This record gives sequence, C-alpha cells and structure tokens, in this order.
Amino acid sequence: MGKTTYIQTDAHTANLAELQLLKMESFELVIRDLMAKVSTLTNPLDLSQLFTEQETADRLSISIATIYRLRKQGKIHYHQVGINIRYSLGDIVEYEESCRR
Repeated sequence: MGKTTYIQTDAHTANLAELQLLKMESFELVIRDLMAKVSTLTNPLDLSQLFTEQETADRLSISIATIYRLRKQGKIHYHQVGINIRYSLGDIVEYEESCRR
C-alpha cells in the first residue's frame, strides 16, 4: 500500500481542497455520462443518416445531373445501398471543403 502523508493546513486551505475534490467528483460524473452516451451511438452508416441524391443536390444547391457527374468523376463519395445511391453528411461536407478556395 502507498504511504499516506498528512499536511497540516489552515481552515481556508482545507475548504479550498474540499471544493476541488467536489469539483473533480462532478467532472468524473460528467465524463462517465459522456462515455455512456458515446457507447450507445449507432453505426455512422445508419440509413437515417444518409441522404438521397435529391436531398444532397438541394443541400449543395446543384442539380441531380451535376451530382451524378460528380459521382462518376469521383469528386464526391457515396454509398450504394442495394440499388440506391446515398450520401453521408461526411461525404457532403468533404465535398464542400474540397470546393473551398
């Protein structure tokens, strides 16, 4: 077992130390809560998080024909779900970033 050291302090310092310990305990609770929330996240390719070609075109303010051309040129990433083409928010944001000058 580790050695315990006691330090004599005044009342003010003891109160400050106790407040710090309480704050650390509250941070531990927040971290535990965040870790629990992160562990319940679903797969990032969940269909509810994928956008149709029309939704993607609307977001980018371009036509579906332009979306098709960008996909064929490899300028925008996509996911094929069965016969459907879907775009994740990450794909859309990545394309938007590539267009920045």
